[in-house]
Amino acid sequence: MELITCHIQGVYFATSDLGVAPVVLLETPDHLYLPIFIGLYEAISISNALNGPRSARPMTHDLFADTLNQLETTIREITIDTLEDGVYYATISLESASAVLSIDCRPSDGIALAVRLQSPVRVDALLLQDAAVPSDQLPELHDISAGTG
Repeated sequence: MELITCHIQGVYFATSDLGVAPVVLLETPDHLYLPIFIGLYEAISISNALNGPRSARPMTHDLFADTLNQLETTIREITIDTLEDGVYYATISLESASAVLSIDCRPSDGIALAVRLQSPVRVDALLLQDAAVPSDQLPELHDISAGTG
């Protein structure tokens, strides 16, 4: 499997004829975009991690990132490798002094942690061929941070 490192472009509200939904947007090195529709809590968590400042008390993703740091465990990468029935699947690869683990995770949770710990987000090249689109094919997007700050 060939993996492509993608940049987390941002978190948005996507507007369509069906309504409004949160989306995290990944950008490929070829300037194509992979929109992944996510839950509102995860959208706010990713947006807060991208735009700061950190909340006074740790939120769930902050807690998990802090726990990994305390356990001297790093995130090697988040891998998004499958799309089935409109649902993306991902794996978080963890590394400590004693083990390397791969754990199933939702892409939104993996991305929320990757932002906090400066870990790469990689997407299967074949998945990108099927699902990534040029910017003119994206739905109407509104930056979520405009409503969370």
